[in-house]
Amino acid sequence: FSSRRRHTRYPLVTGVQTCALPIFIPNTYTNKTCSVILDFDVEQGGVVKTYKITRTLNPTKLHFHEDGKDITRDSIKNTEEDIHRVLSASPSIFENCVIMTLNNTTPFMAKSKVEKRKFIEGIFNLEIFGQMMSAVRDEHSDSKRVYDVELTKLETEQNACNKLESQRNNILSSRQEKISKYQQRKVDNVAERERLVQEMGKHVEIDAAEVSKNIEKLKDGLIKCDQKIEQLTELKSKLTTTIAQQRDVFDKIGTPADACPACLRPMTQHDHQHITQERTSIQDNISKLQTNLEKCVESIASTRAKKQTINQSIGKTQQQLTQAQLQQQQQQNTTQRLQQIDAWLQQLDEDIASLQSTATDVDDVIQQTMERIAQVRDVVSKHRQHLNLLETVKYIVSEEGVKSYIVNKILELFNNILATYLRKMDANCMCVFDEFFEESIINEKGKTCSYFNFSGAERKNIDFACLFAFMDMRRLQGDVTYNISIYDELFDSSLDEQGVKLVTDILQERVSKHNECVMIISHRKESIQHATGDVVFLEKRNGVTQRIDYNPFASN
Repeated sequence: FSSRRRHTRYPLVTGVQTCALPIFIPNTYTNKTCSVILDFDVEQGGVVKTYKITRTLNPTKLHFHEDGKDITRDSIKNTEEDIHRVLSASPSIFENCVIMTLNNTTPFMAKSKVEKRKFIEGIFNLEIFGQMMSAVRDEHSDSKRVYDVELTKLETEQNACNKLESQRNNILSSRQEKISKYQQRKVDNVAERERLVQEMGKHVEIDAAEVSKNIEKLKDGLIKCDQKIEQLTELKSKLTTTIAQQRDVFDKIGTPADACPACLRPMTQHDHQHITQERTSIQDNISKLQTNLEKCVESIASTRAKKQTINQSIGKTQQQLTQAQLQQQQQQNTTQRLQQIDAWLQQLDEDIASLQSTATDVDDVIQQTMERIAQVRDVVSKHRQHLNLLETVKYIVSEEGVKSYIVNKILELFNNILATYLRKMDANCMCVFDEFFEESIINEKGKTCSYFNFSGAERKNIDFACLFAFMDMRRLQGDVTYNISIYDELFDSSLDEQGVKLVTDILQERVSKHNECVMIISHRKESIQHATGDVVFLEKRNGVTQRIDYNPFASN
C-alpha cells in the first residue's frame, strides 16, 4: 500500500507496498516457517525514505529496516512502537481507518466510551492535548515538589530569622532593663554624693595640731603641778618635823625648880625670864611654822585641784583631738567615697552609652539570614509564578479549555461528513457526537436510540459511515493518508445487495477521488461482480490455505 502526508509537522507515511501471496500459506497445521514482508515509503518534506517490515512465525521475529539499515529495537514491543511512530497510527486507528474486519475487530460504535474517546482523540490528533496535559502535570508535579522544597526552605529560614530576631529583641530588652537599673543606680549615687557633700559642709574644722599643742601645754602644767606638789609635800614634811622638834624643845625648856636640872645650878630671875623669852620665841616660831604648814597644805590641795583640772582639760582636749582625727578620717572616707561614686557614675555613663547601642552580636547572622530569605523568596516567587502559569496551561489544554473550542469546531465538520456518508448509505438514522465524544443516534422517527437497537445491516451502515468519515478526517487533518483500505468479509453478512452496491459506489468514488487501492476479502462468490481489479482465490485443503486458479463463470 502507499500513503501520503501533506503536512511536514509530523512524520508522514507515503509509499508503495508489494506483497506476494505464496501458493501455500503455512499455518498452525503445517507448523512451517511463515515470513511476511511489507515494503513502504515515507515521504516528508519532499524526502522519501524506504522502510521494510519483516515478520516471521516459527520462530517469532520482527525486523525493521530504514533505507536498507536495520533499525530493529531490542524487543518486538519496542520495534512495534517505532513502526507505529513511522506509520503515525496506533493499531486501533489503523484497524478502524484502514482495515474493516468483521470477525476479528470490534466496530467503533460497539466499543466502550473510554475506547471510543481515545480513538477519536487519536483520529483528530487531540491526543496532543493529553500529552500536553500529561507533560504539564508532570512539570507541575516537579515544579510543585521543588516549590514545596523551596517553600519549606523559606519557612525554615524565616523561622530561624524569627528566632534570631527574638534573640535580638531579648538582648535589646535585657539592655533596656540594665539601662533602667543603671539609671536608678546613677540617681541613687548622685543622691548619695549630694548627701556626702552636704555632710562635709556641716563639719566644723578642728585644728588637730593646735589641739595637740594645747595637750602638750597641759601636760607640762601637769608636770609642774606634780613638781610643786612634791616640793610642797617635802616642805610640809620639813615643817611638820620642825614643828615637832620645836614643840619638843618647848616642852623641855624651863623648870619650876630653883636649880637647873642639868647643871644643878641655882636658877635666877634672869634665868627664869630668859626661859620665858625662849619659850615665847619657840611658841612664836611654832606658830609661824604652823601657819606655813597650813599654807603648804593649802598649796598642796590647791595644786592637786589644779592638777585635777588640768587632767580634765587634757581629757577634754584629748577628746577634741580624737574627734578631730575621727573627723579627718571621716572626711578622708567621704572623699574616697565621693571619688568612688564619681568613678561609678562615669562607668555607669559609659555602660549606659554602650547599652543604648542597637548593634548586637546576631546582627550579621540576621543580615545573612535575611539575604538568604530574599533569595529563597525570589525562587519561591518564580516557582509560584511558574505554577500559576502551569495552572493556566492546564486549564487551556483541559477539557474545558481551548481543547473544547477545537473539538467543537472539528466535531462540526466531522458530524457533517458523517451525515453525508449516512445519507450515501441510505441509513435510516442520524448520528451526532458532542464535545465529550458521546454519540446521539436518532432514528427516522426522531427518537434517540442505542447503536444496539439497530439491525446488523443498519449497524453496518453506521460502521461504514464512521469508517469513511474517520478516513476523511485523517486526510483533512493533513496528518497521514493511506492509499489502501482492506475490508475483511465486508459483503459476507448483514449487507444486502443494495447495501453492497452503495458501499462499492463509495469505494469507487474514493478510488477515483483519492487514488486509493481497495482490497476486499469475501467468501461470497457473487461479490466478484463488484470487483474492478485483480481477483485472488484462496482455498483451504486439509488445514492448508492455497492459492488456486478459479473461473467463476465456468460450471461447477
